[in-house]
Amino acid sequence: MAGFWIIKSKANFMANRPNSLEQEKIWIEKSKKDIRHFEPLYNKYFDPLFRYFLRRTDDEALAQDLCSATFYKSLDNLKRYQWQGKPFGAWLFKIAGNELKKHFRDRKPVYVIDAEKLSCLDAEIELIDLDYQEELIAILDELPEKDLRILELKYFENYNFREISELLEIGESAVKMRIYRLLGNLRTLLESHDKT
Repeated sequence: MAGFWIIKSKANFMANRPNSLEQEKIWIEKSKKDIRHFEPLYNKYFDPLFRYFLRRTDDEALAQDLCSATFYKSLDNLKRYQWQGKPFGAWLFKIAGNELKKHFRDRKPVYVIDAEKLSCLDAEIELIDLDYQEELIAILDELPEKDLRILELKYFENYNFREISELLEIGESAVKMRIYRLLGNLRTLLESHDKT
């Protein structure tokens, strides 16, 4: 189960869109031979990783430290990395998830989201009344991490279904089905909150 959600209005971030997988493969192979070629991968994935950590810690310095640890571990293990035709970010986010788990071993994670982004999710659920935000936050707080992650990628990072599929290493149809079911469940739960 996740920690509590904090609504903040921060700058409107737009997820970096992946370059072609072929380009990533070239960068990875060059980086294995000379670490200076890692810069394009770092530049591509730093912002999404930083936002991922910031939403879970609400601490910029800690988010930067966790980003550093993630990139350090990826560089330290890069020679063993095997290309599988998937975005490099999928591997980085696995490392990031492990770093976050290590950090929160004895603490409950915190999730931070932009109020504008929450409104996007409200609109998708088709319950635009702002009075539902507290109930929505309470419901989101009870969701498993895997469900939070898929909603985060779709509605807070603006990734499309194919990109989410690649990052989470699940089929595109499974992504669509999980989002559709999650939205339906959220809608039902919010409607039942309204009746109480």
